[in-house]
Amino acid sequence: METQVLIDACKVGFSMPVYLPQERNILANPMSLLTDFYTNQHARRIREILIDVTFKVHAGDRLGVIGHNGAGKSTLLRLLGGVYQPTSGQLTLNCSPKGLFEIATGFVAEATGLENIYLRGLEMGMPMKDIRAKIPEIVEFSGLGDNIDKPFNTYSQGMRLRLAVSIALCQQPDVMLLDEWIGSGDATFQSKVTARMNALVDGARGLVLASHNDGLLKRVCTHGLVMNHGRCVFHGPVSEALDYYHTHIGKDPGTGRDKVKADPQVIMANGTSPAARASGGMAGKA
Repeated sequence: METQVLIDACKVGFSMPVYLPQERNILANPMSLLTDFYTNQHARRIREILIDVTFKVHAGDRLGVIGHNGAGKSTLLRLLGGVYQPTSGQLTLNCSPKGLFEIATGFVAEATGLENIYLRGLEMGMPMKDIRAKIPEIVEFSGLGDNIDKPFNTYSQGMRLRLAVSIALCQQPDVMLLDEWIGSGDATFQSKVTARMNALVDGARGLVLASHNDGLLKRVCTHGLVMNHGRCVFHGPVSEALDYYHTHIGKDPGTGRDKVKADPQVIMANGTSPAARASGGMAGKA
């Protein structure tokens, strides 16, 4: 009997407009508004970041997303987490994914550590009663003690990171989305983080983890999704996915460059590429 499908991505695409520097400042270039009104091709391009990405995550799957920098891994995770919406294709979520993205940003410098727990908890969608219930656990895990009542801007970098991680890991997610494994420079604290992360992964119905760490991917993941310039080029057991990546896409030891060259990723706003327009053909729409 097939297990429940938690994530079903069918030919999912994501694109966004790219503007030239002079277009970004209306005051410096007010004529750009008038020009854009008459032609939608004025120095405007659309960058395809994800192209026809298709895969499924079943209950119990631990999916590692593999690829070079700029392959689309982080964008894919943010689509799954609801930060972005697909511009093409269909993404069906039979789960409640929780993305642990940029956990150390967004703190209020003048607020105390305790006040920041409330603020971050609300940003994470936690009810106030749940935040209150989690405060003792967060304070204990962070090791901040009485410093929790001091302003955040008086904390050392290590203290700030410990608080951020403690808040991020205070909830058991349904499906975890990780853009790299969460770590800390403090060896003692890192051992606590690793144990908590392992427990959260074990308790989650699914995991999607983007990482460059082969050992971590082999230890944590069951399956691998190889991304190359916005496209999914392999989906299967994690060991086979890593073999595929290093054989076909990884860096060439002689040049240090990707073994697979990028396809053109920029098309004009009307859906044609410069090469296609020159030949009278059409490129795929975003």
